[in-house]
Amino acid sequence: MKKIVVIIVVLGLIGAGYGYYLYNKPVADLDHQDADFALTAEDLFSQFENNEFDANQKYLGKIIEVSGKVKDLSIGDSGDLNMILASGSEMFGINCGITDVNESRYKNYKVGDSVWVKGECAGISMDVVLTRCVIVK
Repeated sequence: MKKIVVIIVVLGLIGAGYGYYLYNKPVADLDHQDADFALTAEDLFSQFENNEFDANQKYLGKIIEVSGKVKDLSIGDSGDLNMILASGSEMFGINCGITDVNESRYKNYKVGDSVWVKGECAGISMDVVLTRCVIVK
């Protein structure tokens, strides 16, 4: 009976250790990952606007490179840089969340600049949302 309890405790500790490792595992850097798709901000937004279901099937969770002009720049509550790319829509665009704002390559951008941004597509919530973004060009 004691052997069974010891085995259960050891397996529980191993499981807890593995869970802790997975929880604290760093997220992969997109700088060195290839994009699944490359397109313009206008094209990406129009695909979501015209048929959100099909666009989600195609892009959700994928790495996308998007080219466009910076429409707005702001720092969010968590310290992340939010870069909105113009999409042809008056009110909405492509929302690119950039987490590593301390890097010098992000400091020189201003509204109207042309950029290439790579990020993971998280779908549409008024704006098309890209997370973990990096500027590639």
